[in-house]
Amino acid sequence: MIPTHDIPEVEKKEIRMNELLTLTHYDSSEPHRHGYFEFFVFLQGGGTHIIDFVEFPVHSNSIHIVAPGQVHQVRRELGSQGFVFLFEQSRFNDSRKTGHFLLDHSCLDVEECSPAYLLEDHSSELEYLVKQSWKEYCSGDSFRHEFVFNNLSQLILLCMRKRFQSEGADFKGDGLYAAFRRLLSQEFRTLKKVKDYARALSLTEKQLNEITRQRSGETAGSLIYKQLVLEAKRLLNTGISAKEAAYELNFIDPAHFSKFFKAQTGLSPSEFRNVHA
Repeated sequence: MIPTHDIPEVEKKEIRMNELLTLTHYDSSEPHRHGYFEFFVFLQGGGTHIIDFVEFPVHSNSIHIVAPGQVHQVRRELGSQGFVFLFEQSRFNDSRKTGHFLLDHSCLDVEECSPAYLLEDHSSELEYLVKQSWKEYCSGDSFRHEFVFNNLSQLILLCMRKRFQSEGADFKGDGLYAAFRRLLSQEFRTLKKVKDYARALSLTEKQLNEITRQRSGETAGSLIYKQLVLEAKRLLNTGISAKEAAYELNFIDPAHFSKFFKAQTGLSPSEFRNVHA
């Protein structure tokens, strides 16, 4: 059973931090998910980080972003160390570009929007920002949360610039494609047809498919199926039955859900659960 963690209500307005200390033995956390962002800064690498069933190496001077709802598991090796920031996305709603960047990590799958950022050219800046943040966080000073917020904002900007440089000027943060993916991430349980999303975005089905093919190489229907499959995998790994997953995803009946899942993954729901148990 994969646990789901959340930030206590009284702490949701503030950013929390944890230190990832140097290990004296191999460490492997249990797979889990949470209702907030986790922003890992690895100063010393070693090990792997599995995010939504995809494995990413833990490099020195790297940042890994885990969005709310994603299932992840950190497997750190000896000598690895760093820090992790925990925060609600709403903390950054005042910044349009930052808000869109974080939304992309919530709405796009990890193969389309990689959660791993290698920042070797910024090693000194990375170390200063996180260690200064930790010092402030532990200080008890009345302004400590503002200092941590400002430093985290700079770290996020480093990731944004890295992604912008790799993708070029055609950044996915704006436009109809992003609007479709955000709508999909919110409504995939109830809207399962391309025509529903096209209508909501004031587009024809042909126009929507042209937009998704241009941006992702896939049709809108394929992306709808991928979103359903990803959430089905997450649900099955929480230990619930195929029947319960079918209910959560608003399928007509469990048999229909099982047939859909096997057609998309090659495994039945029970086979998938056994593989990832």
